[in-house]
Amino acid sequence: MFRPAGPLLLAGVVLGGLGVAAPFARAGLYSPDESTPFKVGPSGAAEELSFGSQFDGLFPLRFTALANAADDNPARPDNPDRRAVLARIAARKAAPGPAKPADLAALAADLLRVGRPDEALNLLAPRSRDRVPDFRVLANLAHVHARREEWGEAIRVHQAAVLDADMPDDLAGTTPDQRKWLKRVERVYYAKWLRAHRDRAAAPAAVDREDVFPLFDATFVNDLGKYEPGKLSAVERAKLPPDAIAVVQQLLLWAPWDTGLYWLLGELYAAAGRLREADTIFNQCAFGRQYTNRAIFMAHRSAVREAVTKLPPEVTVEAALADTPPLPTTDPDANLPSRGKVIAGAAVFALVAVVFLGLQIRSVVRRWRR
Repeated sequence: MFRPAGPLLLAGVVLGGLGVAAPFARAGLYSPDESTPFKVGPSGAAEELSFGSQFDGLFPLRFTALANAADDNPARPDNPDRRAVLARIAARKAAPGPAKPADLAALAADLLRVGRPDEALNLLAPRSRDRVPDFRVLANLAHVHARREEWGEAIRVHQAAVLDADMPDDLAGTTPDQRKWLKRVERVYYAKWLRAHRDRAAAPAAVDREDVFPLFDATFVNDLGKYEPGKLSAVERAKLPPDAIAVVQQLLLWAPWDTGLYWLLGELYAAAGRLREADTIFNQCAFGRQYTNRAIFMAHRSAVREAVTKLPPEVTVEAALADTPPLPTTDPDANLPSRGKVIAGAAVFALVAVVFLGLQIRSVVRRWRR
């Protein structure tokens, strides 16, 4: 079982220590508790989830929550993300009456999230033979087979999901545009992800020769055919879909344990010139996911790290506030008149008062004499 480490685990520990669960309910398996988080524009392409300068964007939060849910380490007493999923499992199992296909798919999704794919398989496999198959059952069953690395079965079940079953119009947590985008991701990229894993398993290459995961046809090189972070040739860039980062993020929300796919996300950030994001992912792959024995990966990581050292210092919120000039200070007594002015003003006022009083007395005396 994959257990997160490094920054990914640290983020989960910090959230857990605060007693706050990350927003787990937006991750991607077909369940009412995992709505689709991607915004889809008029062109049909999805907007990527933010990464954040401190690994605190929407994607890291959801990715961390999935890692937390899968972490069954008994030495970690407080894990609100895992506790929430386990509570849902208990509630669904205790629900009375026969479960509907959508409910079974949701329960299987939760079982898969906490690292119990065998139980999820036993739950979904009998319903995969229904005369009218349910898309959610078949799609989640494909995820279960993939997690068990049964690639042939995963491909067979997934083909049945996209060819023999209809994605329901009331699919929980989705809009019509999102469903259209998900169909494209399922038919094109998830299917290709399954086939690539099947082919790699059938003819495994030496670990030290493992290359970037072949989800897209692009090779990450510059115009001279060399790897250079921040530079991708126009020919290779044209091979990437406009929402390549969002597509890979969605696949990772379906399969957060796939380190090769996570490496690919880092390459996409590096190709886009977003070197700090790429550096964060490469570091997590190297240390938290034990990828230091991949020669190509380590060469790319070194190139990215060197490029990051040449970047200007990142401006944090704290630094920006520190550079803000202070407001001008004012002396609270600065606008008050001086002591001399106060005395002079008082003297003038007194003189005017005496003159006015004298005139009043004179007027009264004249009236009295008359």
